[in-house]
Amino acid sequence: MAAAPLPQLATDIRDGLVLLLPDLPGLPATERPKRLAQALGLPTDALTPEALLARLAVPSGAAPGDLWPVLVDLMRTAARGATRAAPNWSLAIANVLRAGPTEVQALGTTLPPVLNVTFRLSDALDLVPGFAVRDGISLVLALPTAAPDDSTLAFRADGMELALVDHELLKLLAPGGLSLKGSLGVHLDRNGLRLDGGSNGKGIALPLDRAPAGLRAPSLYLAARDGGLQLTSSFRASLLGVADATVDGVGLEIRPTAGGYTPSVVPPKGLGLTLALGPAKGGGFLGEHDGQYRGALSLSLGLVEVKAFGILQPRPPSVLVALSAEFTPAIELGLAFTLNAVGGLVGIGRALDRAGLAAVVQSGHLEDLLFPADAAAAAPRILTTMGTVFPARAGSSVVGPMFRVGWGRPVSFVTADVGVVLELPSGVVGILGRLRIALPAPQAPVIDLRASVAGVVDAANGLVEINANLAGSRLLTSSVEGGLALRAKSGQDATFILSAGGFHPRYTPPAGFPTPKRLTIPIADSPFLKVVFSGYFALTPGTVQAGAELSAVIGTRSTGVSGRLSFDALVRWEPSFGVMLDLGGSFALRVAGATLCSVGLRVHVDGPTPCWHIAGRASVSFLFFDVSFPFDEHWNCTGQAVAPPPPDVCRALEQALDNPRSWEPVLPDGVRTMVSLRAEGVAAGRLLHPLGRLRFGIEVVRFGPGRLPKPTTFDVAVTFPSGAGTAQPVTEDFARADFFDLTDDQKLTQPAFERFRSGAELTPPPTAGSATRTTVPVEYETKWLGGTAPAAPWQISDAAFQAALPHGAVGRSLVHELSARYATPLRKPVLKERLFAIASRDTLKAHTGSLSKNTFTEAAAQLRTVTGRSGLLQVVPAYEVRP
Repeated sequence: MAAAPLPQLATDIRDGLVLLLPDLPGLPATERPKRLAQALGLPTDALTPEALLARLAVPSGAAPGDLWPVLVDLMRTAARGATRAAPNWSLAIANVLRAGPTEVQALGTTLPPVLNVTFRLSDALDLVPGFAVRDGISLVLALPTAAPDDSTLAFRADGMELALVDHELLKLLAPGGLSLKGSLGVHLDRNGLRLDGGSNGKGIALPLDRAPAGLRAPSLYLAARDGGLQLTSSFRASLLGVADATVDGVGLEIRPTAGGYTPSVVPPKGLGLTLALGPAKGGGFLGEHDGQYRGALSLSLGLVEVKAFGILQPRPPSVLVALSAEFTPAIELGLAFTLNAVGGLVGIGRALDRAGLAAVVQSGHLEDLLFPADAAAAAPRILTTMGTVFPARAGSSVVGPMFRVGWGRPVSFVTADVGVVLELPSGVVGILGRLRIALPAPQAPVIDLRASVAGVVDAANGLVEINANLAGSRLLTSSVEGGLALRAKSGQDATFILSAGGFHPRYTPPAGFPTPKRLTIPIADSPFLKVVFSGYFALTPGTVQAGAELSAVIGTRSTGVSGRLSFDALVRWEPSFGVMLDLGGSFALRVAGATLCSVGLRVHVDGPTPCWHIAGRASVSFLFFDVSFPFDEHWNCTGQAVAPPPPDVCRALEQALDNPRSWEPVLPDGVRTMVSLRAEGVAAGRLLHPLGRLRFGIEVVRFGPGRLPKPTTFDVAVTFPSGAGTAQPVTEDFARADFFDLTDDQKLTQPAFERFRSGAELTPPPTAGSATRTTVPVEYETKWLGGTAPAAPWQISDAAFQAALPHGAVGRSLVHELSARYATPLRKPVLKERLFAIASRDTLKAHTGSLSKNTFTEAAAQLRTVTGRSGLLQVVPAYEVRP
């Protein structure tokens, strides 16, 4: 039964008492509680504390998630489950009646103009473990007869206590644990519900009556959370007498469960420390953020400034700590070099994120990981950066040192920060670096160049990545920007890309490759004269790209002269030198935002072979007249490009086969080298394990700078004295532009590297019994213990030598003993091979009759064999094909 609003409650109680009071004196004592419960409208006809709270204390105007109804329901639940059968309580209506656990006493038979109903629960009420009402509950209803709308409710819970006695951290700050005691007051009238105490984002502040000795500025907050209650506390205290600690957000969370409420401890959301112990002075904090605890510490030890940052994640468990120590003054190393700082990073359950590291470099915040300048102000950003670059990953760890070296006199105007981070067990190495050149001094630099560099070396996957940025650099009063990125990778997705400042507009970098910022240098930067230079340079296996722009503004952009010159160049080297160049320029004169005259020029140049080609458009605008001049010219045409004479590939192949270094001995599967092979007394060649193998058809049209007369293939047959043996193909990564004729567009858009057959792995046939065998004498050192050694050299027999081998140094070594115990079988590859398919340009559906190929080159060769409407087809990765 929902409680009625106060005016309706006043009317219902008055009507019920009007009918009860004339009969109440004559009723038997045992009947009076039931009749009073009916008159008050109690739903169970039982006069109990729980029923009275349900009827008198819960206003229906409160929303289900509000604090007041949750708190009253918690008190009702506690009263229902109280240890004693009948808690001490009383109900009084002035000049009308008094009631308690054992009797109901009538005081009069008429009602006064204002009906004052007072309910008290004097016993301590244990709401949940750790939260109780120690000094009782009082509730007063004032119900006027003439004006029910003026009815009021006043509720007070005295001695509401939060007691956390088993929390280890709180025991350090307050011996005996945390125990805060306060009071809660509630008022309800026509203006709504009001709770005593200040209110903020933490909840309602309860006025405190008692707190443990040693706590300073304690406070207690009560708030509704997810259908339950949350009590949190904030205070300051001494930590072991050596530091001053500020704790925020520790307390209890009380959640409703089946048949009651269950409490759980809320750990501190924030913990601050201030230390002043002899020469050690400093402070720090620890705060909760998205389920993690993040903190920072800054400590001065006289000549050393220590800074630490840490992230603790309970689930899944992981920890990340970065520590640095700066020396004042710096440690002299000689030759004007100084050691300014050292540090390190350790992470358990943490990994190195390459994309996050590249993003930090491009944003100019690499200093967050390497000796931050203003750690106190930037602590939140530093902790966020650490979590981004080193995310949680089960089973992975990161560890590495950091140091700062300076150079210069009298102060270090050149400083270099270097950090090396190793990720285990993957073996990935992260390299962090910052270089600053501040002239004439770091405190007031005229030239301040700052370069941030981060790299990743993943030897297992054949990957090297480097990213650099000039963020924060200044030349006089102008900022200097720019970036560099490098990626070199072998394997299935082999590539090599170097970019300083960006790429050619027609080039699409691979997914995940960060596009560096344009190299920008302000030549002049004043209110009425701005001259800015920007440029880029990029190198890929098939292209050399470069571009630049020079812009100038005299005056302002609304009134003044502006102009720009730019070029984008694509350079090719084979079969002969050539350039594809796009030039652009413009000039404009503006007055009050209107353009009086302007000149524009766009030029495309391609050459010198097979001929020079220039095309473009020039335009002139003056007041109301616009004129443009298109042009397209060819000259000095020589027909086809003159290629160098075709190479003698057959002769080059024969020379490679004759060279012993072209033959690589390969050990049998699962076999390790136990001895070193020496070629002494053996003819020139390579030595091979007795059970080993030797490792030494897409058609190619190019070889080095020369072009073959026609696509050519070569087959190499190898025989052994006892037979031909078996051969398996071996593949390696090839730069496609070095072996196939590709246009400039194809160099920009098609894969740079692909795996092709590079040789063969040969397995000799089984050795015949009649094969020539070479016997090598076993040489050993003999020591004779005791007696006189024989005059003639003593030799051990073969049988005795075989019997002694297990007892020698090699046979008893730990490596020999454990070699088989920890041997693990090779795992099959999980990733699928990359495939290419022929699909429609419009629908991306696979072309009927075409098969997926392992390389782009094979798929393109298959496309050339398609007759009919092949122009409507294209080669795409197989995963892009639609069903």
